[in-house]
Amino acid sequence: MNYNLEKAFNFIDENEKEMQKVWIDLCMIESPSIDTNGVNQAIDFLNKKLIEYGMTTKIHGFNQGPNSITAYFDNKSDEKEIAILGHLDTVHKKGLFGEEIVKVDYENDIIYGPGVLDCKGGVIVGTLVARALNHIEYDKVVKLAFSGDEEVGHRYTVGEGKQFFLDELKGFKSCIDCETGFVDGRVVIGRKGTTNFKISIRGKAAHSGNEPQNGISAIKEAACKIIEIEKNNDFKSIHYNVGVVEGGTSQNTIPEFCTITVNVRFRKLSDLEKIQEFLTKITKKSFIEGTTAEITQISLSDPMEETEKNIKLFELLKKNSEELGFGTPYSCYLGGGSDAAHSVTLGIPTLCGMGVKGYENHTIRERAILSSLVERAKLLVKTIVTLPENFEEAN
Repeated sequence: MNYNLEKAFNFIDENEKEMQKVWIDLCMIESPSIDTNGVNQAIDFLNKKLIEYGMTTKIHGFNQGPNSITAYFDNKSDEKEIAILGHLDTVHKKGLFGEEIVKVDYENDIIYGPGVLDCKGGVIVGTLVARALNHIEYDKVVKLAFSGDEEVGHRYTVGEGKQFFLDELKGFKSCIDCETGFVDGRVVIGRKGTTNFKISIRGKAAHSGNEPQNGISAIKEAACKIIEIEKNNDFKSIHYNVGVVEGGTSQNTIPEFCTITVNVRFRKLSDLEKIQEFLTKITKKSFIEGTTAEITQISLSDPMEETEKNIKLFELLKKNSEELGFGTPYSCYLGGGSDAAHSVTLGIPTLCGMGVKGYENHTIRERAILSSLVERAKLLVKTIVTLPENFEEAN
């Protein structure tokens, strides 16, 4: 079926200002992952807007942690064409941006604030895409699926947030994650997974002046383990980072306890066994006689594995970008994770990093390019209406 792209693009242009206003209002609701009420307020605000636009919505509550939300236009079709992902939580603490939470510099085409880039701007892109497709009577299912605790790997929903995606994405032919977009044209076709381990070390306390010979330093043991762990880094495959060290009670006491938290980035789920064996071996080995240690895995986020289907979807998007005069994007593989991992786990062709373009997410300088909202929406609409029936057979 041929769809009227000009009509869709006119709709996007005509609704640009209104969607910018929703973008601003959504970012004015501060919603750090740790603040369940804040995230739920953002989701409730978005839910009302989506209902205003005529979408069927569902707020998904969990046993604990913030909600997630899904939405679609009920066009009676059962053909699950594409899912568009994003998240409503941010990394920024409330109040970090001061009283003027969101600032807009129209002259320089920039919006500043918490989540303007990562990832509320992307949520607005996905919403505008769904509206434009509905406006031209696109007759396949386009589902929006937005999380409330993506930034912490769904830790606050204790895995239910991850299962939410695995359940909601089943059966879809393709997927776009509207995560942070890059100004240099990068489009993400793969991401490393991440897992975190806590190693708890015990030594023996003693007065560091009167009887240091009776003490066994847990911190010294931790230092030896850190060196051993990080010298095994391979930035292209498995990367270890000991990012947190906690130990000691006072400067004049040989420390009895120390804990280290190890962040690990990896390319394939099959790497996990190797990682666990390596860290367990380091944990059991006592570099300082008399120390003991235990290891606990505290979180796991799957990798977005690079697949041939992802590459084919990227090639289609690249072609459409060039035809629209938006430049030639290039594919990349990143170390940071996202919910795109879950669609790839289900075998769905997926691209990530397709939200608004901008700079310095996760900082107080986070900002996005206002006009990239329209550019991204048009590119995704054209890509969706030109999707092949089967990526297995696509050239």
